Amino acid sequence: MATVTLAVVIPVRAGSKGIPGKNLRRVGGRPLLDWTVEAALGAVCVDRVLVSTDDPAIRRHVLGTPAWHGRVLLPSRAPATATDVATTESVLLDVMGSPEATGVTEVALVQATSPLLRAADLDGAHALYRSGFDSVLSVVRQRRFQWRLDADGVATADYDPAARPRRQDLAGHLIENGAVYITSREALMRTGSRISGRIGLFEMAEESYTEVDEPADLTVVDALLRRRSAGETPGPSDAGARVRLVLSDVDGVLTDNGMIYLGNGVEAKTYSARDGKGFELLRNAGIRTGIITSEQGPQIQARADKLRVDALVMGSRDKLADATALCERWALSLDEVAFIGDDVHDVALMERAGLSGCPADAMAAAGAVADYRCRATGGHGAFREFADAILAARSGTRALDLPQSARTP
Repeated sequence: MATVTLAVVIPVRAGSKGIPGKNLRRVGGRPLLDWTVEAALGAVCVDRVLVSTDDPAIRRHVLGTPAWHGRVLLPSRAPATATDVATTESVLLDVMGSPEATGVTEVALVQATSPLLRAADLDGAHALYRSGFDSVLSVVRQRRFQWRLDADGVATADYDPAARPRRQDLAGHLIENGAVYITSREALMRTGSRISGRIGLFEMAEESYTEVDEPADLTVVDALLRRRSAGETPGPSDAGARVRLVLSDVDGVLTDNGMIYLGNGVEAKTYSARDGKGFELLRNAGIRTGIITSEQGPQIQARADKLRVDALVMGSRDKLADATALCERWALSLDEVAFIGDDVHDVALMERAGLSGCPADAMAAAGAVADYRCRATGGHGAFREFADAILAARSGTRALDLPQSARTP
């Protein structure tokens, strides 16, 4: 079996005293479990999803969801890990001993009781983990006025009551929301703990504070999920948040379309270091990158190697077909692809990609179908601008800005 980097483990047992059968209770219009499974499947960093359960109904639900076939696995669960007093760590250790966990080197514990988790949260937490931490957990920031009682029962506050600040001006404190924990398999097996060593804190949206443990939590989370769904009608302005693969043309996008011929007849091109940083930032965010070009040559290969792209297609005669093949390789849809091109041979893919872009000096045919027309020209930071806009939309910093969109809504 091929080595797997990151596996998401979702423990869901049959017994639940607070809310009987809660993992299949409908919330936000779908079963509770589905929200976290879909978030895990949508994350670029996740290679495998393992649902650990002793509930026959949950097993039937997983097996009966066609879109999950081959993507969500069901390791057997030892009875001792499904009792009221069993620890979550015992479940993780049990799963790591199963055949379904063969080759796993990194483990992400995801709680089904945190349906407000997004794929982007998993990718962001994993990127933080990979930045040098031994483990990472998700938190939310709460800006509340805190009080405490001393040994004499006297109340003291963490602020000056005589100069009460505004709540929004408080620095706030970070609280675990129970959504995701990431560590290495080695650390888990060695320490028996979901977090250890140098711990990183990944801050999620404040609304993700609520976990589904009591009936009242279902009401709160149901309203939040329905509000989220109502505000997420797909469109160009939020397409960046769905991107999992960014593809680029070369001539006219990564270059200024100029060509230099050396004395020996070898062709050379000039590339922008800023664009190179754009590829790096996308990679660090867990987004795959690739180059599709009709051109061929060692200088293109050298640039692709320098950029550490996930895919390079040279000599392309049908960029849409080549992009579709990449999607099949990584189980993506074209809606999850962003492509930046500049000329007529890019138009077919630009029309089908979830998000399309072009440099400021693109040809009219490409500009007419682009969702995002960059302010920068080809070879002078257009790709970096496109990448920055995608990352901003993905992180929720802002909606994708469409400065000169020509596509009809």
